[in-house]
Amino acid sequence: MSVDPVTTEVVASRLRETAATMEYALYHSGYSPILRESKDGTSGLTDAHGRVVMIGGGLQYHFTAYHKAVQAVLARYPADRLKPGESFVMNDPYKGGSPHAPDFVAVTPAFHGGELIGFGVSLAHKSDIGGLVPGSSGAAAREIYHDGLLLPAVRFQTDAGIEESIEAIIANNSRIGEVVLGDLRAQVGSTRLGCTRLAALCDEYGRETVREVMASLIALTERRVRSELSEWPDGSAEAEGFLDHDGADKTKPVRVHVRVTKRGNRLTLDFSGSAPQTAGPVNLLGCTTEAASLMALLAICDPTIPVNAGLGAAVDFTLPEGIVLNPRHPATVNLYFPTAHLTYNCVLSALGQLNPARAVAPSGLGTGAVTIGYRKARSGKPAVLYELLNTSLGGTSRHDGTAILMAMNHFTPGAPVEIFESEYPLRVRAFELVPDSAGAGQYRGGLGYAREFEVLEDSTLTVRSSNHKFPTDGVAGGGSPRS
Repeated sequence: MSVDPVTTEVVASRLRETAATMEYALYHSGYSPILRESKDGTSGLTDAHGRVVMIGGGLQYHFTAYHKAVQAVLARYPADRLKPGESFVMNDPYKGGSPHAPDFVAVTPAFHGGELIGFGVSLAHKSDIGGLVPGSSGAAAREIYHDGLLLPAVRFQTDAGIEESIEAIIANNSRIGEVVLGDLRAQVGSTRLGCTRLAALCDEYGRETVREVMASLIALTERRVRSELSEWPDGSAEAEGFLDHDGADKTKPVRVHVRVTKRGNRLTLDFSGSAPQTAGPVNLLGCTTEAASLMALLAICDPTIPVNAGLGAAVDFTLPEGIVLNPRHPATVNLYFPTAHLTYNCVLSALGQLNPARAVAPSGLGTGAVTIGYRKARSGKPAVLYELLNTSLGGTSRHDGTAILMAMNHFTPGAPVEIFESEYPLRVRAFELVPDSAGAGQYRGGLGYAREFEVLEDSTLTVRSSNHKFPTDGVAGGGSPRS
């Protein structure tokens, strides 16, 4: 069948509305500040094969994990055995695609008239899942088993209710089980809401119409990407960057290298020149490497192109197993974000050489997170504060970079000072932009910022960050930021 353009746009708008509603439910049902304030989570819809159709939330790079998570569910629970009302959860990065173990994925199959029509999926960070330190992201980790609880795809809920045994296992492996379960229920609830809305859309417009529109949205993204690439000159470019170290060998920088080749309307990204996988926890899963790269492609093409499965259809990746950007199990990946962000910057720099009219200077490095674990917070219960270390965007050929915005995410709000001070025993003594901290140029980069905490109770501090020795470089003669 062929759906007319008006119906296609109406159904597409309803799918966008559904993803936005899932996002709203996720953020407004979550317990932890990392979810409800910093919005470290997404919810969206896939087709019946796990191909992402719509994703709601700021951390759009999650989309490559959605497909792998659905495939993990289908590997353990074949499609012909799935039942309406079932929901599944997982957090093993190697099996479910989550960037690191604290990121749980929830998957709910959507049915209409007894047929599987898609999945509701949500990926969101958990403040603590056990492991070596509060927050579960310790620099001393040397294998994935040091990172805390690892769940394959398991059934979490049916029409009869939540599987209490699964909740008990999760709670028993966390320092703040109540908060973690609250966030996880928010995730599962958002996916179930999405499935209900998707089935209602099929009632209204017909199952085959909705399926065709979903497929057309993926195809449209692919066509738009190919159209953008076809306007670039053919050629190759390279870029590289270095992490300070991997946390295990502090004398050895870790190289991230990419060679980009453009031919016609296709790209090849070759990362084989990157460092071998590391003993320390800075490794990056292959599907997260792909996500960071595709977000860089989006930034230097047309940022209005929707993020779905079509985004990577015109891109080939060379990611040999055993490098830092595609490690072998059981390498730990818990400090993945600085590596992902550096990968994003390297791809952005290389692509800027091929499309200089839209070149964007690399954003500030030093990204990651600060975790403070308390035995007793203001509530009287144990708590884990988890603050994302935002950065600032690089300058462009048209304007200065924006301050305090995470580039790879294309979004990330910081938690308000008032939330920190009201929920945790600490005082924020300063939160301010740092003058002259950006790379200089006709259009400078975004300024860095300083946030100073005064901790008021005994606590355990963990900082996951890098690139304090190796700052980013400007482009087209622009300067580097202060290191």
